Amino acid sequence: MKYSIKQITKWAAIAVMSVIGLSTFNANSVMAEGYGLTVAPMNEKIIIDPNDSYDSSFRISNPSASTQDTYYKVEVAPYYVNEKGEKTHDIEGEHNEIVKWVTFNTPTEGKLEPNETKEVSFTVEVPNSAPAGGQYMSILVTASGKPIDDDNNSSSADNNSNAAIKEIKKMSHVVYAEITGNTTKKGEISGLSLPSFLLSGNITGSASIKNTGNVHGDAKYTLQIYPLFSSEEVYTNEDKPTTATILPNRELFKEVTWEKTPSMGIFNAVFTVEFEGQTQQISRMIIICPVWLLFLIVFIIFAITIWIVLRVRSHSKKSRKSSASSAE
Repeated sequence: MKYSIKQITKWAAIAVMSVIGLSTFNANSVMAEGYGLTVAPMNEKIIIDPNDSYDSSFRISNPSASTQDTYYKVEVAPYYVNEKGEKTHDIEGEHNEIVKWVTFNTPTEGKLEPNETKEVSFTVEVPNSAPAGGQYMSILVTASGKPIDDDNNSSSADNNSNAAIKEIKKMSHVVYAEITGNTTKKGEISGLSLPSFLLSGNITGSASIKNTGNVHGDAKYTLQIYPLFSSEEVYTNEDKPTTATILPNRELFKEVTWEKTPSMGIFNAVFTVEFEGQTQQISRMIIICPVWLLFLIVFIIFAITIWIVLRVRSHSKKSRKSSASSAE
């Protein structure tokens, strides 16, 4: 039976490492010097009927660690995720009509003293003509160490002020709204991937999900790692799986990584992706072999090959000498 060099190297790595025993076993914040801002919760998901309204609120705070007042301004903007997965607030589309339906019930600008918290309250009034499906917006909170003008710029300060205090910081409270009616939740999971051989780095599972419905969907990613000859997990995120909310007509590529992957070893990995009732899974044996060990394996294989060749030649010479002696 013939084996390729790649197969020989792979199984040699398994043999060597087996012998030497190498297989082992909701708030957001921004701080600047002097002032700060926290927004909680960072997002919410709501379901509304056409011709109905929804009241909600979130909290903004100036953390107790701050030493200066925080000036803030609140405004609504479209929430959009582009083809690169980047979140933007300057692209309008059919799924951002909700920005026209919002009114604020509390002041949209003001000041927060250190350790002070205020509530931002708003109402979403859905028109009767609203189409069924997803609607998305960000309620942006602009913060500065100085009063903010109408162009979202901090007003002029004296030249002796610390530059960090004059920085503009923006945070957001994202609203994922589902307008009832003829909604469709479906998608396509593709490209599940796990490595089979690593010279260095961490074990990472990846997959792409395309939302082909007309409302947002929730994805869940789970990575489980086992030693080669054990069923006891050395890593899993089952208790806190990686999650993502994917907007309609958007495709998301996501990775889950074991950040503390050892520098060498042999493991069995299982990567599972779930999206709106669909589940796909991939499992693979993964060899982590550093370069120095790879060279050692190659050297051993080369040495064994040379030894075999020399043995064969030696045996051939002996056979020829024996044949010559017999002929005489």
